[in-house]
Amino acid sequence: MTQPRHANSTNLHRLFIQSMLSRRALKEDIALELYKRAVGACQAYDDTFRPLHETTLRGFRTFLSDVSDIMHDLGMEVITGQEQTGKGKSWVILRNIDPSEVALQATDYTPLEIDYCRRVVKEIIESYPANSVSHGQALTIISELDGQMTKHAGEALLNSFCSRGWLSKSKRGRYTLGVRAAVELEPYLKQQFEDYIQNCKQCKRLMLDGVCCSTDGCESHFHSYCYNSIQKLPRPTCPECKNRFSEKEPTPIGEKSVSKADDDFINLKKRKRPSTKGKSRSQTLRNADETDEEDEDELEDEEGVEGSGFIEKAGPSGWKVDSTSRRRSVVPETQFDEDEEQEEEDDAPVNRRKSGRR
Repeated sequence: MTQPRHANSTNLHRLFIQSMLSRRALKEDIALELYKRAVGACQAYDDTFRPLHETTLRGFRTFLSDVSDIMHDLGMEVITGQEQTGKGKSWVILRNIDPSEVALQATDYTPLEIDYCRRVVKEIIESYPANSVSHGQALTIISELDGQMTKHAGEALLNSFCSRGWLSKSKRGRYTLGVRAAVELEPYLKQQFEDYIQNCKQCKRLMLDGVCCSTDGCESHFHSYCYNSIQKLPRPTCPECKNRFSEKEPTPIGEKSVSKADDDFINLKKRKRPSTKGKSRSQTLRNADETDEEDEDELEDEEGVEGSGFIEKAGPSGWKVDSTSRRRSVVPETQFDEDEEQEEEDDAPVNRRKSGRR
């Protein structure tokens, strides 16, 4: 029986692993630049050093495979993932694969902070089809914690989750899962939230933002960039039901499915989310719309007595102070900022292919 191949660890591998340990998740182009600089540092130390792989993107990806082999002995691996929005930029992520209790405790977050993160993730996933929560909704979750946390500490914690790749905050101020969370937590999410999680019909990966086919009975979901690639075909149709997208446009999934007015509005009553078992996705979306209308009617009745229901009145009347310290991010905030050009492209309306039928 042949033994699995293990790459020999060199100074280059160790230097790059140190960089990944301090970041855990970063865009592929940034990781490639780190690799090039690590090669330069090794050559500056030893002018006879020659890397086994080229400093091109292809060579870098082969190098990542070697790094992942080395990290397997430590209960970790290096994998790549894609952003849910925009053009689906690739990321390099150092993921923990050790399920032991010791590995699970290897974090500087307190149990209360971990519980807060878990609850925010739960609210995001169960908000389908929005798959996101507003800033005010995220802060309201603090009141559900078993321990004490201030609103100020909660805001600092949300920033920390974003800077470390667990969450992603849009320009609208809505939170969704970051690339790191989508990749590392994918097995957990599919097990715990089977009724809400969808895979992209095109690339087969976890899908949280994009579109879904609007044909009754069709369950097909697509990332925005996967849908755009289908739109470039001569006759763009749904791979599942063969419906022409030019005749029946798909339904948005993600924050685009929620009006901007909802970003500043919080329903204090716990919303009963519809189950998808035994129902088509289109039925689920219709039921969600009906639930929204019922919630709005109930909230209008409450506003006459209790107030407006906006963010400033969403939290508890007295926040108890737990800690005044602000958590510092271990990842440069600019690393997770979207490029201005990319943001403009994302905001630009998608040109729909017009139907040739009259």
